[in-house]
Amino acid sequence: MTERLPEPVPQRTTYLPVEATREIARKNVRLGIALFVFALLIAGGAVLVSLIYLHYD
Repeated sequence: MTERLPEPVPQRTTYLPVEATREIARKNVRLGIALFVFALLIAGGAVLVSLIYLHYD
C-alpha cells in the first residue's frame, strides 16, 4: 500500500477592502431600514392573523 501524495495548496485570493463612501453608507442605511420595516410587517402580520383567528374561534 502506498501513501497518498500531498495535494498542492490552493492559491489564496485576496480582495482589497472596499472604501467606505457616502454612497455605500447611504445604501447600507436604506437596506437596514428596509429590513427593519420588513421585520415589522412580518410581526404585525402574525399579530393580525392571530387576532383574526381569535375572533372566529
